[in-house]
Amino acid sequence: MNKRIVCWFSCGAASAVATKLAIDANAKAEDPLPLVVARVWLEEEHEDNDRFAADCERWFGVPLTILKNEDYGGSIYRVFEKERYMAGVAGASCTKRLKKWVREAFEKPGDLQVFGYTAEEQDRVDSFLDANNHVRLWPILVEKQLGKSDCLAMVQRAGIKLPAMYALGYRNNNCIGCVKGGAGYWNKIRVDFPAAFDR
Repeated sequence: MNKRIVCWFSCGAASAVATKLAIDANAKAEDPLPLVVARVWLEEEHEDNDRFAADCERWFGVPLTILKNEDYGGSIYRVFEKERYMAGVAGASCTKRLKKWVREAFEKPGDLQVFGYTAEEQDRVDSFLDANNHVRLWPILVEKQLGKSDCLAMVQRAGIKLPAMYALGYRNNNCIGCVKGGAGYWNKIRVDFPAAFDR
């Protein structure tokens, strides 16, 4: 039934480990499937993400397929300016247009898709499946009961330096100035990235 495996690598530790585990499991399978590692490029991510992606690409042994929503140049600010909407009850406009739409354009019927949902995020898995019941999801980290701290440790054990946003104390490796962040997050952005805070 499966036609290929698509691993969505977001430059976070969890998606890196999910990708590596899926690659290794597929390589050991009796009938391995074609496998793609896709990265959606976003302009406002920390520049160190490119270094992390290159390190992970070597670890995976599989080349990254770089995707971008060209209508917005991969920029959250172009989304905000064009759509006149940042985030609210309808979610974050940048997530929908820069990530979800790109994924939907790339996916094919029969794809088995891998995301970096950790063992603590079964609720996110359930919500994703409720909203995307056509997607065949492989929640490999949940299956293996690997949490976020496990993923951070596994990346470091592989000899890969974690992305700069983790080193700065952020829990996630989102865009600099993520509109989904709370007051504590924005107070930290104000100190670490004053230009992004001001914008």
